Amino acid sequence: MNKYQKDFIENLKKYRKKKGLSQAQLAEFCNISTGTIGNIECGIAKPSFDLILTISEILDIHPALLFASEQIFLMNITNTDAYESLLKIEAIINSYFK
Repeated sequence: MNKYQKDFIENLKKYRKKKGLSQAQLAEFCNISTGTIGNIECGIAKPSFDLILTISEILDIHPALLFASEQIFLMNITNTDAYESLLKIEAIINSYFK
């Protein structure tokens, strides 16, 4: 399992629990089988791009947050070039989903 998959799994669990949803509830909202979320969270299955988008909509988060490393959340990047670059990237991604 690579780092991005591990980050995805950790973030999926974190945001699902933050939303107060069980694996079965999230699966129901995504219109998928009950065990699919559990298999994704165990690293057995990998979600499709469409499922990632559906999950992020249900969890009310940007899809990129499902892949974000914990280090990104800990960084204080405001008022830096990196922060400005991230804002530009976010704008491009948001325009794609509109």
